[in-house]
Amino acid sequence: MLKTVHKTLFLTFSLIMLSFVVVQYNDPDPWLWMTIYGTVAIFLALGAFRIYFPVPMYIQMGLMAAGILYLFPSVIDWITLEKGENLMQQMNNSKLYIEETRECGGLIVALSFLILLWSNFRKNKI
Repeated sequence: MLKTVHKTLFLTFSLIMLSFVVVQYNDPDPWLWMTIYGTVAIFLALGAFRIYFPVPMYIQMGLMAAGILYLFPSVIDWITLEKGENLMQQMNNSKLYIEETRECGGLIVALSFLILLWSNFRKNKI
């Protein structure tokens, strides 16, 4: 039963990340975000079957954490300037913090999924 829950959970997370990949087609830099989200989806799908590649996963986690730190000042700008509202408005050059806040949020979701996968890997180390 637990194996079925494990498999379902990580396959669901993988599908969520694949949906992130799909919506990146109209992004100004789709190759970057499709690669980030796509590799996370692959790690999660493989993890559902207890196949782990720890070193590449750690590298991905470190890069995503660095990206979150890099983009976080834009989140602060969004909270201060937009009062934390209207994140779905059209992006323009005078409000780059909106796109960067969205990107930061995507990285937080992706990193959270990988942390859960890492935690599962550590607990069930082969």
